[in-house]
Amino acid sequence: MDNDMAMRTFQGVKAKFALELTGFNGTPKMFRSRFREADDNVHALYSARQIRDIRMKLLSIPLDAVRPLKLPPIIVDRTAKGGVGKTTVAGNLGTCLALSGHKVLEIDGDAQATLTGLFGIDWMKEDITHIGELMRRCAANQPTNIRDAVWPVYEGGMLDIIPADITMADDSWLMGALNREQAFVRLLEKEIEFFSQYDVIIVDSAPGSSLLATTFMLASKLLLAVVTPEPHSIAAMDVLASNVQEINSAFSKREQQLDIHIVVNKYNQTKKPHNEMLSTLLARYPEKINDVIIRDFVGFLREADPNKIVDNGTVLEKEPSSVGARDIIDLTKSLIRRYDIRLADHRAVGFEAAA
Repeated sequence: MDNDMAMRTFQGVKAKFALELTGFNGTPKMFRSRFREADDNVHALYSARQIRDIRMKLLSIPLDAVRPLKLPPIIVDRTAKGGVGKTTVAGNLGTCLALSGHKVLEIDGDAQATLTGLFGIDWMKEDITHIGELMRRCAANQPTNIRDAVWPVYEGGMLDIIPADITMADDSWLMGALNREQAFVRLLEKEIEFFSQYDVIIVDSAPGSSLLATTFMLASKLLLAVVTPEPHSIAAMDVLASNVQEINSAFSKREQQLDIHIVVNKYNQTKKPHNEMLSTLLARYPEKINDVIIRDFVGFLREADPNKIVDNGTVLEKEPSSVGARDIIDLTKSLIRRYDIRLADHRAVGFEAAA
């Protein structure tokens, strides 16, 4: 889609940050000397596309390498309760993956369109085709025109988004659809040529249980569940775990049973209740909790400005040296390994190895 996202102020990262994101083993001076255009100065910024090219050169992957015609890893970001920072995690994870050289497609699967706004798109003013409409077209055997629904966030296809708006809340068409729980899977299969260009797909689904959320879950092998160390959030996690069991029971013939990987968000180690609830989570869900715990960081609240949506952006973009960014970077490294996210289908070692 020829959408004008050039108004976004983010243009790239500085050499010191780019050095880590590429996995380059050397000093910032060495990095700048080896990887910059002749007319760049020492303050040049490195775009996601440049970082991808650098990583591929370092790993001896042909720059024109393309992924085979198959679906990339699909990360469905889920929670049974709102307010836990699910969209913050999805947006920052997508940003970090793109800035470490991976081609990323974000799908806003929530009618609240928070992820859409995080990337500077005002859904109240723009003409948006959301994922629900694409699924409806697919179910009706109509042309999806999926490429027209995509908004570029970073140049070169490094970070794209299929945005959402409030009309996605009307999923009544799903009730009459044949094999409705597989609606998203069918779209993925029908448009595999489009989806296969990305190294990873991230779906930010709505909180709670809904038929639309279930369609996203059935396309995944490992849900990314975001939880805060608080009683209501843990109770909601139990609901989601029960929902997963029901899905596995109802769709027992799936090639692989659905599982959950938990990310703890908004953790404050100075709060005794947080420590107690974290212990509860660890006891209740052993082996399912990511080692990286995202700390409570006020910068996440500065990501979005409802009065100037075009200036919205993730912590990775706005405050790359912050503790919040550090947690996101470490989380991204671990998820690259867990979901086997590759560069043009080449298993890459570098950035993610330095965990």
